[in-house]
Amino acid sequence: MALRGLRVQIPSGPLKEVFLMQNEKTVVAVKPDGIQRHLVGEVIKRFEQRGLKLVACKLCAMTGEKISAQYPDEDWWYKSNGEKIMDNMKARGQDIKGLNPIDLGKRTRERLIKGYAGKPILVMVWQGANAVTVARKVIGATNPLTADVGTIRGDFTIESYELADSLDEPIRNIVHASGSVREAKEEIKLWFNKGELIEYPLLVETVLYSSNWGHIC
Repeated sequence: MALRGLRVQIPSGPLKEVFLMQNEKTVVAVKPDGIQRHLVGEVIKRFEQRGLKLVACKLCAMTGEKISAQYPDEDWWYKSNGEKIMDNMKARGQDIKGLNPIDLGKRTRERLIKGYAGKPILVMVWQGANAVTVARKVIGATNPLTADVGTIRGDFTIESYELADSLDEPIRNIVHASGSVREAKEEIKLWFNKGELIEYPLLVETVLYSSNWGHIC
């Protein structure tokens, strides 16, 4: 039986801003390589320790349709992805003359569809103040080779764009996180029905979002 999310009353006055910050949501997904490497628990632990709240979670089989929606067939997406690849190549002293970011982005999308279709993915929604920015910091840079130590990608994989290219595979960087609040809203609609997001009180929220706590006298 599916649980329905609770209806939440939005406060007015000074508490409204705190409420809206507290209820920002982002999508985090453990990719197929992260599942195969038994890193699901570690990923969840990192976000719990940071102070975000898990409000939805499901294990899904990746389909071509879902992957196509997650990574849209749009020039803006191709350009953004391709520019990241070119920046990485430039930083490593590789020649980028004659390369087109859109062409590189299209190659990435083809690899994603081929490499992920039919494999499991764990999709989650995490909630809390600055959830989108916090999640991106927790997972680290897209290219694990340049991700900071202490991030998920910096700690748990030796993957790089070069290794992925040599295998003609999508970069295996363990986890995905929404890039913006707008993107998060679209991804939540893609992966979850409205009733699958569960609103519930978490005791630690009293410490994170209020000031009247912890007194001993």
